[in-house]
Amino acid sequence: MITGEKVILRAIELSDVKQLWEWTQDAEVMRYRDYPYPPQPLAEAEREYQDSLCRDTRDLHLAITTLDGELIGETSLRYVDHRGGNADFTIAIGNKAYWSHGYGSDATKALMKFAFEQYNLHRITLYVHAFNERAIRAYERCGFRHEGRLRESHYLDGEYKDVLVMGLLKEEFERLEWEVRTEERVPAHA
Repeated sequence: MITGEKVILRAIELSDVKQLWEWTQDAEVMRYRDYPYPPQPLAEAEREYQDSLCRDTRDLHLAITTLDGELIGETSLRYVDHRGGNADFTIAIGNKAYWSHGYGSDATKALMKFAFEQYNLHRITLYVHAFNERAIRAYERCGFRHEGRLRESHYLDGEYKDVLVMGLLKEEFERLEWEVRTEERVPAHA
C-alpha cells in the first residue's frame, strides 16, 4: 500500500473489477485514456483479473482510493525494466466527481516516489493526448517534461490526434521534492 496526502494506492481486488470495467464503458472517461481498451464483457474483465494473479508480470497495477477507501481510479507502472531502470506510467481517475481536485496529481506523486525510492528506477515515461490540457498541466506540476510528439498517432472523433511523450528522471523528481520541502520550511514574508 502506498499512501499520498489524498489517496491510497493498493492492489486491485476482484471486488474492484466491476467498477473499473464500468468506467471503461464511459465514453468521456475513455476519451482521455492514453491507450484504448477494447470493449469487452464484464465476465472477460473478471477472467483477465484472475489470470493476472497467476502471471509473473513486469507491470504494477494499483487501485486509487480516497483516504477513506472509496475507489476512484487506477494507475500503473507498465513494462518495468529494473535492469534499465525505466517504466511507463498510466493513470485514470474514473470517478469524474474527483476530476480537477488534485487526486490524480497526488496519486502520480505517490507512485513516482515509490518507483524511484523502492523500485530504484531512473526514468518514467508517459503518453498523453495533446488535447488533454488538464492532464498535461498536472504532469508538469509533478515534474514531467515534454520530450516529443507522436504526430497523428491516435484516431479519435473521426480524425487523427497527436500524442505527447513526457518523461521524468529520478534526479528531477528528487529536486522537485526538495524544493517543495524547502518552500514548506521557509515562512512567507508579510
